[in-house]
Amino acid sequence: MELENEDKLAKEYFKGFITGLSVAIVFIVAFVIIMHFRINSIVNHLYGDKELTASAVSFDSKEFDDKLDKVKKCIATYFLDETDESLLVDGAFKGIMEALEDPYSVYYTADEYESVSKSTEGEYDGIGVAISEDDEGNIVVKDVYDDTPAEKAGILENDILLKVNDEDFSGKTSSDIVSYIKSIESKEFTVTLRRGEEEMEVSIYKETIEKPTVESEMLEDNIGYIKLSEFDGVSTNQFSAALNDLRDSGMNSLIIDLRNNPGGRLDVVCDLLDLFIAKDKLLVYTKDKNGEGEKHYAKYDATVTDIPICVLVNEKSASASEVFTGVMKDYEAATIIGKKTFGKGIVQQIVDLKDGSAIKLTVSKYYLPNDENIHGEGISPDIEVENDENTADADEQLEKAIEYIKNEN
Repeated sequence: MELENEDKLAKEYFKGFITGLSVAIVFIVAFVIIMHFRINSIVNHLYGDKELTASAVSFDSKEFDDKLDKVKKCIATYFLDETDESLLVDGAFKGIMEALEDPYSVYYTADEYESVSKSTEGEYDGIGVAISEDDEGNIVVKDVYDDTPAEKAGILENDILLKVNDEDFSGKTSSDIVSYIKSIESKEFTVTLRRGEEEMEVSIYKETIEKPTVESEMLEDNIGYIKLSEFDGVSTNQFSAALNDLRDSGMNSLIIDLRNNPGGRLDVVCDLLDLFIAKDKLLVYTKDKNGEGEKHYAKYDATVTDIPICVLVNEKSASASEVFTGVMKDYEAATIIGKKTFGKGIVQQIVDLKDGSAIKLTVSKYYLPNDENIHGEGISPDIEVENDENTADADEQLEKAIEYIKNEN
């Protein structure tokens, strides 16, 4: 049944509120940022001592006040359900970042930022498993990391996680269970899981886990193989340790696998390039909206220069992976094999806000030593090889790299 005797304010509300709320929220957020988070200091944090160009975010204060007051009154008077002010504020900040129409510029709540910070360091608070949902909606253990609480508790790959303490996670997502485990304050708790037809309960605890980002092994003919999944804070030491182990085992050539590597930290990729590129060589440089930026050079004498090297890439090798690949290609330090890379040639910077939240902004483009920006273009391999989806057990790209290196030795 429709109500026809609305008063004037209600008519205005129902006519414009639903369609215009997101726009109003953007203005609200701009007001909040300017008034409460001192955006000048945020931009100064991004660009050193530069002053904010005020005209880019200039709004009439009275218009802000009037619009903010009107929306607040509409919500307080007419919105059907109870509201959580903190959620509204967080939603408003997310809205203004989405209005930039840049998929890489985002707002993080305080909890999200804490999680992201630990993720880029390669560390997190947890039990030491990788989980995901299967086709039936179960939360399945995909991997159990070595020497972690999960391994010590006897959790195995393919176990299905059902409950944590008395909280039932049937029909929920892997993110839900990760968030819940993070929120547990007690050192020890219980996990209920299903293994085959058996249901069991195990006692477990959480600790700071160092995420494994490197896998390595010695292939045939003393060809070393290192797969790097991300460029995180822990990756430099993990990569160096794997490289040293392979050297000690008689490695005479190397394959670096960056397939499906989404990228990571620029400082980490520069640290790893230091192993292969001569000291003082330009690695990468950036330019912001004003044409200014930073240049990054190799800091140390390269230690891996006397063996054939291949870098494996595909269409999911992105960002920092492309920096590594492009530099190695430009200096002819490696032969690139696989498929054309993703094409992300822009740099993001995270800016802390006073309440523990943060914004991540795209602030510059990066350029390879040959002055190329590959954003939207990607890097073409020296030898293009596509894995045949119909031969799942075969890795034609890796096989090609092995064949190539054998011919080089």
